Amino acid sequence: MLDTYVLPVSPDEPTTVAESLALLEHELDEVPDAVFPGLSGQPPELDPWEVVNILEGEMYAGRLKGFAGYVGGFPAALCLVGALAAFGPNASATAGRVSTVACLLVAPRYQRLGLGRVLLAEAENALRAEGVTFVDAYPPKARPGKEAGPLATFLQAGFVQVGEAGDRVLVRKTLGTTRARKVG
Repeated sequence: MLDTYVLPVSPDEPTTVAESLALLEHELDEVPDAVFPGLSGQPPELDPWEVVNILEGEMYAGRLKGFAGYVGGFPAALCLVGALAAFGPNASATAGRVSTVACLLVAPRYQRLGLGRVLLAEAENALRAEGVTFVDAYPPKARPGKEAGPLATFLQAGFVQVGEAGDRVLVRKTLGTTRARKVG
């Protein structure tokens, strides 16, 4: 049985930030056309390496937090969340109100261990504790004949499809309930 565990990724945990960046860079070497599910405003011409640089700045600034999954002591998966305003054009109107999964990555050699769902659950619990009531993600559309992948992981974790934007699908999960109060 493989030893697996999860650690928080935040500026308060610089080792996990550095290891998360190393995982992203390693996987980009392996999959140069990687995409990140929360960067809905990512222009097609934006190089994935530029995206890693953006994610690095956002992590160290504390605007992106999340969880890293480890297998046998090595970083194997990453889930980062933050406010939508950090990721897309025209998003400032919703600043701080819409949490988005900016990155959900499981190294191919560790797929099928359920790490993606575990990290999503950890992120959801952390967001729920902060009072967030729903979370969005923008995974790429599934390719014909390939049902596995980021979209399938989100759907299996209870996200529902609410729209499409180009080659992306907008999925959302309700984390809690909001209650109306009588006013006056």
